[in-house]
Amino acid sequence: MSDVRSLGDQSEWEPDWTEPELPNSRHGARCLALQALYWGASSGANGLGDVTAALDSLDRRSGLEPEYRAFAAQLVGVVVDHAAELSQLIEKAAHNWSLTRMARMDVLILRLALAEILHVADVPTRVSIDEAVELAKVYSGESSYAFVNGILDAVASGLGVDM
Repeated sequence: MSDVRSLGDQSEWEPDWTEPELPNSRHGARCLALQALYWGASSGANGLGDVTAALDSLDRRSGLEPEYRAFAAQLVGVVVDHAAELSQLIEKAAHNWSLTRMARMDVLILRLALAEILHVADVPTRVSIDEAVELAKVYSGESSYAFVNGILDAVASGLGVDM
């Protein structure tokens, strides 16, 4: 008898990757918000899609405590409500770059951080920028963190936001 698997055994085709558990913290809430924004942007014609449905679906699997799920929902709501304003700030700071030339994930990370900086009062600007840099290191390209940091610093400085 050979030890070759039968055609009915699909275990070799099943991925061994499992979705990492989000930390039960504001960082985890930011990850959840970013995932929902990406899901919405990937499925919507207007670039934002139905992020509410995305957030609801992801939220059920997240394992985050209610306070952190509420923070994620707040962030997503602010990004959606202020998308045009946030996009203008990004384009103004990114000399010779349009949003369409930027990586989708970078744009979403920038919107998320700027929404937090400008519209969430209890988070220091430096924390929002540091969190965005960390999100870029995990969810975006190799050098995206430097790009995200530079854009956020330029916007914050241009607006006179306390660092």
